[in-house]
Formats: sequence, structure tokens, C-alpha cells
Amino acid sequence: MMKLSEAPIGTTVEVTRLNLPPDVESKILSLGFVPGTRVEVVKEAPLGDPRVYRVMGKMVTLRKEEAEGIEVIPVESVVPLSLAKPGEIYEVVRFLGGGMFLMRMRNFGINIGTRVRVLSNFRGVSLKINGRIARLGHGMAGKILVRRIG
Repeated sequence: MMKLSEAPIGTTVEVTRLNLPPDVESKILSLGFVPGTRVEVVKEAPLGDPRVYRVMGKMVTLRKEEAEGIEVIPVESVVPLSLAKPGEIYEVVRFLGGGMFLMRMRNFGINIGTRVRVLSNFRGVSLKINGRIARLGHGMAGKILVRRIG
């Protein structure tokens, strides 16, 4: 169980409970954040607040203090590469960047379906990709969503 404000960008979670003052809770419920509803964390402002969520097919912006009162559970086991554990093998499932970002990833040999072993996540993320070692900054690694496979 975690707060919606703690869910990584690009992940999908399910609302389990609201823990907000009554006036704020009624506003949040009217926006679609009802227990049992799936919510995708889409993006956040450059300083981290507010964040944009997709709920019931619409985009909704919430401030951090509002999102902290919404308890959620992860729906899928997808995490940003920046949060991947060293020593584990992951498969790339999605990118959150634009065209230039995708081109840079292709130059590193990273595509959807690519399997990578995380060597380190200290001061960036070091990966082993097809026998080669690559190093990405946490910002770039945060735009790559992966699923643990081993």
C-alpha cells in the first residue's frame, strides 16, 4: 500500500481508500478517484508538484497534498528503470520520452523488448545490454519503464 503521490510516473495503480478532510474528499470523489478505480500516473511538473493522472479516461491534475490522502496499490509490476534493483534482469516495456529520446535509446541498443541487467544505480544507472555496458542518468532511466523477469 502506498500514497498516490508516491507512485512512479508511468505506472498504473488502483485506489483503495481515501483519507482526506470531508470537503476535499467529496471533490476528489467527484473527479473519479473512487475506491476500485484504476489511475495512471502520467506526468509531473518540473518541481514535482502538481502531477497529472488519467482516471476514467480523463486527465486530472492534483496537488501533492491531495494525492497524499489517496491510498493505492500497484496494478502492474512495471517500474521506471531508475528504481530497478542492481543484479536483476528487466525487460523494457515502454518509453515516456519523445522522438529524440527514442533515437538516443536506439543508439544505446535499448528498444521495447530489450532485456537489460542492472549493474548499479548509484549516480546514474549502469546496465549490461547485449554484452555491452551502458550508463544512463537517473532522468533518462526514469523515462524507461521495465518489468522484472529475473
